[in-house]
Parts: sequence; structure tokens; C-alpha cells
Amino acid sequence: MARKKKQTRKYEPRNEFRYNNSRDAGSHPHYVFGEKDGKYLSLGITSHPKKEYPYYSLTKNPNPKDSRKSYIQKKPFKTKKKYYGKSLLGWGFTSDDMHTVRHITKKYKKHKKK
Repeated sequence: MARKKKQTRKYEPRNEFRYNNSRDAGSHPHYVFGEKDGKYLSLGITSHPKKEYPYYSLTKNPNPKDSRKSYIQKKPFKTKKKYYGKSLLGWGFTSDDMHTVRHITKKYKKHKKK
């Protein structure tokens, strides 16, 4: 009899932008990098960061129609799917920014309890 493989993924990977309309997020766009237990794992994106939340600066705004400076939050959100809007088409990170995003998501995977 064949042995079953143990599930190694901590979440189902995603790669999309959506607006997070929850009270904590304040209707800001978010980069959704995963899905787990009916919730999205995401990173907040803003053009006016608050000093109490740690942020990384992005080289280019992911929104192609906006030229303002943008920032991505260091701490991931875990919010129910019902608070997220439709997927935002045309949005994307530059290769330099994607390196920063990968760094944050890998840190999340590494420090999450197994």
C-alpha cells in the first residue's frame, strides 16, 4: 500500500491585487499572496504610510494609473474573503519590488507555527 504524503504547504498560493474593505484595512488595496481556511493572506499597499506601522518603500506604484510614491506593509493581514473586492487587473510589481515582497512572504512562512 502506498504511503500518503504529508501536506507541506501552509497556505494555497495566490498572486493578485484586491481592495480590502475591512475596518482594520481602511479600504486600501492589498496584494493577496495566499489563501487559508476561507481567509486571504495579504500585504497592505498605501501612498501615505502611518508611522506606527512598519513599511517598505516601493520603487514604482503597482497601480499603472497612479504615479505617486507607494509603500507596502511589513506585517501580513489575515482577513475573511468577504471583505475583499474583485481582482484588480493590470496591477503589478516591478522585479525589484517583487524581491521585497518575496522576502516578506518567506519570512511569514518561516516564522509561522507548523
